Amino acid sequence: MTETPSSDIEIEAQPPQVVDQQDEFVANLSKIYQRLKYSKKLKTAMKEVEKDLLGLLDVKLFTIYQSVDNGKEILASFKGGDPDDDDSIEIRVPFSPTSLAGYVALSQRALVIKNVLNSDELIDIHPRLQFDKRFSEAKGWNVKSMIIVPIKDEILLGVMQLINFEGDREFTKTDLKHAMMVSQMLAKQFRSSLQSTQGPFDYLVQKSKISGVELAELQNNVSLYGGSVTRSLMEEFNIEADDVGKSLEHYYRVPYMKYDSDHELPVDLLENTGVSYLRSNLWLPVAGDKEEAVILIDDPSDYQRIMEIQVVVNARNYVFRVGLPEHIQQFLRGDADADMEAGFDDVFDALGGEDGIEIDGGDDDDEDEGLAATSGIIQLVNRIITESERLGASDIHIEPGKDDAPGGVRIRVDGICRELLKVPKEHCAALIARIKVISRLNIAERRLPQDGKCKQPNKPDEKELNHLIDAYGREEFKELEMDMDSIELQGPVGCDDCGGTGYKGRTGIHELLLGTNELQAMIYQKAELDTIRAQALKDGMQTMKQDGIAKIFQGLTDYQQLLRVVAE
Repeated sequence: MTETPSSDIEIEAQPPQVVDQQDEFVANLSKIYQRLKYSKKLKTAMKEVEKDLLGLLDVKLFTIYQSVDNGKEILASFKGGDPDDDDSIEIRVPFSPTSLAGYVALSQRALVIKNVLNSDELIDIHPRLQFDKRFSEAKGWNVKSMIIVPIKDEILLGVMQLINFEGDREFTKTDLKHAMMVSQMLAKQFRSSLQSTQGPFDYLVQKSKISGVELAELQNNVSLYGGSVTRSLMEEFNIEADDVGKSLEHYYRVPYMKYDSDHELPVDLLENTGVSYLRSNLWLPVAGDKEEAVILIDDPSDYQRIMEIQVVVNARNYVFRVGLPEHIQQFLRGDADADMEAGFDDVFDALGGEDGIEIDGGDDDDEDEGLAATSGIIQLVNRIITESERLGASDIHIEPGKDDAPGGVRIRVDGICRELLKVPKEHCAALIARIKVISRLNIAERRLPQDGKCKQPNKPDEKELNHLIDAYGREEFKELEMDMDSIELQGPVGCDDCGGTGYKGRTGIHELLLGTNELQAMIYQKAELDTIRAQALKDGMQTMKQDGIAKIFQGLTDYQQLLRVVAE
């Protein structure tokens, strides 16, 4: 048995005679492609090239399945090699690891099976995989070897199954390569016959919701600066979520499922899965059981995540739905945007009777601090922090509006920034002043950035400074180019929020070994570890401890915290 991804197939160097045979294969395949390309009815054309395909691939039988737009199965559309084939019998195969075609449709990986009757060979691929021999036995076929490949471009369009009998030659890597070439040809034909969109958001361009130039610019901005294409479409271009979902449905050929606050998730399928894992991977079971699980995912063509889903959920069959990333996050939180924003109404009601303040235009810092301490502003800041924590936000952005426009509060959840609420213009200054007060910042400073961490600076004594320099390495420390007279280190102060430690969250320290020519030669010669390490340092490698000490001088941590993760 050989299992391989659907691309990057390596073929060993071949003698001239074999190369000529490959050229002949390509030429004959091109002739078949031309006949299919100019045919108005694909099914009729496939029947006409049946014998040519069988001869070209040198197989007894083939079955070609097409994906069905219900997100759960593939349908046998074309069959070759069986003179008694009954077209009236419909063969549908669910996305499932229990059948060969179903497994390839689910995993989008090609298989070469030496003997389908060898259960050990199948179990090596997947514990549930098996071959149902009832149909072949009824036909009197002694089926033995198979090649099964996905038919796909950016998305799964179908599956092709090639079959040989007992006594026939065994399939080779060259056969697999040829099968992949045929599947690529079929993918072009299937895509053309389906008349589906070429990209996830092309439907929106077709419906004039956004121009092609605007879409390309939006996608480029998201690629460069982060964020979510779907949220940008909704917020910047006022496109309804259902229209975005319909565009995804047209492209992936999988039904769209939107967020429904009344929908109950299947507890049994979620019990062994962490919410944080599902948030970061943007999928979750939304219905079903271990027999048939319904999975909501933002990209049904991502076969790597789908393989993970099989391991995590371990269901027999799978049904897929495509959803917006934002809706998947809402399912995992269990709330709706409207409900979330309504949670601030009582706070704004309390602020209604209080005067706002424009701190950018005044000089009375004591008055700024007093207004920032009013009960309404305190409630607003507390609510923002508690809501952000409840939603799993990593950071909060408070953005004053331009001119008389309201300000905004955005939070980042799982790497995606989203708007939490809008703040009336008259309360923005007091809100910012309150943040400065609780962060122990200088409320009078309005131009320079300030660090609001729960720490305080201190001037290190000579002994402490020398210890850090020695630990870093005196020669290497010179490369940091620091002003020794102005060095300040941060020390923890602590508060209730950080549990009295002065720190909350994590900062990574790293050690990167670059594979220079010298190092590669040492590794090849199996040099001692100390020798390799010395060469790496000579090549400019910064050790994990050195990176940590550099972060101490940046004010991100202290030496005691560093010693918790690296040795003295």
